[in-house]
Amino acid sequence: MKRLQAKPRFVPAGRVLDPLVIGGRPMARPVTGAVPDAIGKRPDSELDGADLPELSVRAASVRGEANRRDGAPRRDAMGLWQIDGSRLLACAAGGLADAELSHVGAAEACASARRNLLGLLRHAEDGAPVEDFFAAVTRDLAERAERTGVPAAALRTTLLAAIIDTAEHRVHVARIGDGTASLLREGHWSPVLPAGDGARTPDALPGDGPSGTAMADLLRDDMLLLCTGGLARPMGEEEVSEQVSAWWSQPSVPSLPEFFWQLSFRDESHEDDRTAVCAWRR
Repeated sequence: MKRLQAKPRFVPAGRVLDPLVIGGRPMARPVTGAVPDAIGKRPDSELDGADLPELSVRAASVRGEANRRDGAPRRDAMGLWQIDGSRLLACAAGGLADAELSHVGAAEACASARRNLLGLLRHAEDGAPVEDFFAAVTRDLAERAERTGVPAAALRTTLLAAIIDTAEHRVHVARIGDGTASLLREGHWSPVLPAGDGARTPDALPGDGPSGTAMADLLRDDMLLLCTGGLARPMGEEEVSEQVSAWWSQPSVPSLPEFFWQLSFRDESHEDDRTAVCAWRR
């Protein structure tokens, strides 16, 4: 007797919600223009994360609405690496709008931070000058520009790099530019690195602009935020800050898709790329 197989059950696709609108409502729904045709172009967005014994990490880099409309590449970049059993390296970089290949520079800066990790570790562990680390990244950017056949200034980008130590429950942060680091503790934000000064053109690599460094202890249930200026600027608005705080102070850590949706919120005054790495101590 022929055995009948049960028909598969198909679940209809649920409707994915549009990004949340915060503040004044944008005039139209999000529009994605032409696919960028640019050297070193990367995907519209990136998403990464991990759930470790005492730390959950979510990371995303989202192309801004302005770049989507214009068919321009995402200038932000990010990187997340497990160094060893207890330490992570996290990076966020924001290419400058007036630099032709800054999207290449941002991605190269994150990759260079990983290649030059020893310099950052020496700073965190032994107090070596962090300028040595950034000088190595500058050399890598200059070499990439030479290989690409463009001036080094065409790759100008900010860079925020952090070593998160889950054994010591501590983070060491270094930056050039307008990237910021903050702690969300019991629903309130406190700066690890202060927000930028709002300069239209922030300090950037390659170059020898002033660097900023900081160290912070991570208490249980703290959330560490590392982000580019594309998120730091709207976070200066009370309504945005409160909404993000409400999302990221929940008892449960957002899933990867949920985190991407949260970072994609809309604000008509802020349409730049956004990159954030969030780490929750558990």
